[in-house]
Amino acid sequence: MRHWRTFLAALVAVGCGDATPPSAISGNVALKLAKVQSELAPPLVFNTQMRSELEVPTCVSESKGHAQIKILQDGTIEAAATINNLGGESIRFGHIHHLAAGQGSGPIIWWLTTPVGVDLNITDRQFDVRQDGIFVVNPHFATADLALADLRSDPGSFYVNFHSDLCPGGFARGFLP
Repeated sequence: MRHWRTFLAALVAVGCGDATPPSAISGNVALKLAKVQSELAPPLVFNTQMRSELEVPTCVSESKGHAQIKILQDGTIEAAATINNLGGESIRFGHIHHLAAGQGSGPIIWWLTTPVGVDLNITDRQFDVRQDGIFVVNPHFATADLALADLRSDPGSFYVNFHSDLCPGGFARGFLP
């Protein structure tokens, strides 16, 4: 069977007028197949309920939400969050943070709203976010790959939260399981 594939690859190469050796063609096919298989692998999925009583410092807010974080095989983070803005707050932005042991809050690792750094001022009763996470340089991780490796190995040290004018430090937080 292996000889048949090599023969077929050689025919394709000769027929196309390309001087690429058959072994290189077989190698390219194998790389493409590996990429397709990786893309078809299921993502790593985390769901969390976001509540005000988990925030540090504590914020009195009626608003709460749900976030789902998917890590695709290529390292892309897809976020989907629904905020039930029961308090009628002005929602500013959302993030994934990393929490070091013994700390109450941690730095922003990925932004979940865009444009990055812009106060959204959303006062809708329900607010949905669907966006890829945007990595930002931070004191805990020098690169997105390092942060991603830690997220995969220790998801419980990361949390999602959203901020508002009433609670600038965050009005709804949920830890990844």
